[in-house]
Amino acid sequence: MKTNISNENGAAPCGLYCGACIDNIAYKNCHGCNCKCKKCAATEHHKNCNIYQCCVEQRKLEDCSECQEFPCTQLIHFCYSPIWQHHFPVIENLKRRKTIGTKKWLLEQKNLWQKHEWYLKTWLWLQQKCEERLKKFWKDSEASKKIK
Repeated sequence: MKTNISNENGAAPCGLYCGACIDNIAYKNCHGCNCKCKKCAATEHHKNCNIYQCCVEQRKLEDCSECQEFPCTQLIHFCYSPIWQHHFPVIENLKRRKTIGTKKWLLEQKNLWQKHEWYLKTWLWLQQKCEERLKKFWKDSEASKKIK
């Protein structure tokens, strides 16, 4: 599967690998979390992502592993969200990046995802299911407000 992510944009501050993101691969509307073009989905992510705002905008860090509070409560909840199950590896990803460096980590990720296309397809399916669950949650909570 083809990706629009350049290496420098592929390492999200939260620990996700942008090269395996549904916004990039399926929707083709994102260049990676570190993109500053203001034309892709990263711009909207930056506005809505508490982790990006805390790590990059407030603390001026490259990623959460550079923070003295790593892993903070916010990152732990992000990692273990029952909705966004594809976030599970972020803390371990950040530890690995800190150990080997972001450039080597990006190369590892690129090789991993390119070598195992079946895994990437399953990963994208999981992201899609997470989106569907979130949409259902919001729809159901709007419906429950109307009942009360």
